Parts: sequence; C-alpha cells; structure tokens
Amino acid sequence: MKNWMLAIRPKTLFASQAPVVLGLAVAFVEIKSINVLIAVLTALCALVLQIASNLANDYLDAVRGVDKDTRLGPTRVTSSGLISLTSMKNALILTLSLAFILGIYLMYVGGPVIMVIGLVSLYFAYGYTGGPFPLSYNGLGEVAAFIFFGLVAVIGTTYLQTHSYSRLALILGMGPGFISACILAVNNLRDIVSDKDTNKKTLAVRFGEKFQRSLCITTIIMSLLVCLYVMVMYNFKWLFPVLLLPFFFHKTWLMILYQPIDSRLNLALQRTAQYNLLYCVMISIGMILSFKL
Repeated sequence: MKNWMLAIRPKTLFASQAPVVLGLAVAFVEIKSINVLIAVLTALCALVLQIASNLANDYLDAVRGVDKDTRLGPTRVTSSGLISLTSMKNALILTLSLAFILGIYLMYVGGPVIMVIGLVSLYFAYGYTGGPFPLSYNGLGEVAAFIFFGLVAVIGTTYLQTHSYSRLALILGMGPGFISACILAVNNLRDIVSDKDTNKKTLAVRFGEKFQRSLCITTIIMSLLVCLYVMVMYNFKWLFPVLLLPFFFHKTWLMILYQPIDSRLNLALQRTAQYNLLYCVMISIGMILSFKL
C-alpha cells in the first residue's frame, strides 16, 4: 500500500478538489442551492482523474526511461521497480475506467457540454504524459494545468449545478488555474536538470531557470488579481481576507525565487498546493458570506 500511495501522490490531490469547491460556491451564489449527489460525484470524478494522471505520469515516464537517479522529486515507483510495469498499467486502466463510469451520470445530467468536458478531461489525464504529443514533454504542462485544474474544473462544476453558462465561474476559474500552473512550474523548476538530460522540453528547459522562477511568482500574483477583480466588480466584500493569504506563504515564494535547485523545492510545491486549497475555500466562504450578509 505504501508504494501505491507514492504513485498516487496524495499531497498533490488538492489541485483537483479545490476548484470543485469553488465551482460549487459559485453555483450556490447563483441558484441558492446545491445538488449534493452531483456535487459528490463531481468531486470523486475529479479526484480519480487526477489519480489517473499521476499513475500515467509514473508509468509512461518509466516506459520512456526518463526517470534518472539525478531526479529530485518523490520516488517513481515504476522506474525504481517497486511496482511492475504490468501492475501499474492495469491500475491506470482501472482508474481511467472508474473515472468514465463516475462520469456517465454526470454526462447524462449535464448533456453535451459535460460530455465534451468529460471526454477531453479523460484524454488529458493520459495525454499529459502519453499519446503522440505528450503535453508535459512539449512545454504545455503549465497551460494544461491552468485550463483543466482551473477553468474546466470550476466552469464544469458550476454548469452541472446550474445548467447555464456562468461568467463568474469563468473569471474565478482563472484563480486556481494560475495556482495549479504554479504547482507545475515549481515541479519543472525542480526537475530542470534531469528534464534537460532526457530531452524533456518543459518551459523551464526551453527558457531557463530565471524565467521559470519568475513564471511561478507571476502566476501567484495573477491569482491575487483575479480575487481582487471579483471582489470589486461583484461587491463581494468578504473576499478581502484572501488578499492577505499570500503574505502567510511569503517563505514559500522566497524559496521559489532563491532556493537552489535541490529536493527542498518539494516543500515549496507542497505548500503551493496547500495555498491553492486555502485560496479556493476562502473565496468560497467569502462569496457566501457576502451574499448572505
């Protein structure tokens, strides 16, 4: 079980749940109610999709032979021999199948819009590392994280509850999108040396360490501007505590800016994931308080 937990990477799973919480809050503000069954299925489906993406990343990187001893990230269980290629492949197929089964009811409820979102999300879970054009190998990891762990997750969650397009969901979806992009950017900053050795063309490899550090901080600033915009334009006055949140993580941002490339960047990655969850939860609470008061 310990080896499977290493493969699943539970500390990263906040990225899939945070935008679902935010999407549900948007729906509550707009229609004054929440369908609990759909909410639970949405959260479960998002969770399983991220687990599938993590397993695919572990399995496909092992197949390609890109996990070297110089890698600074957590142990890759397939390439290190802790779990066999066959077992990991079967687990990946199982999780993708489970995500599809969970999504059948959601696609039925949400219609063509959710059907498209669901199928594209299934492909992303695999195509981030696999397929003819793996996103993570071609400098599109941060962009994909912004789209799927931000815009798609928040808009899709809200649509499942309201059955209508939400401009607020679109704007707020950019918040966790930027933070999720930061998580990927920190990951690629940490792995810049090993990725360069294996010809993995991430943004960090393409544009260098200084660019990557700046990208990480820029995405955090952009997430803050999203919150500020919504607070002012929608008169959600109780969002102001979120504007103070980055100051409580100042050590993390300094670590990202100045920490030498070593395994200690794993801590910065974990804290950025925690920041994402707190950001979404605090905005959700702030919107509901502003709406009720």
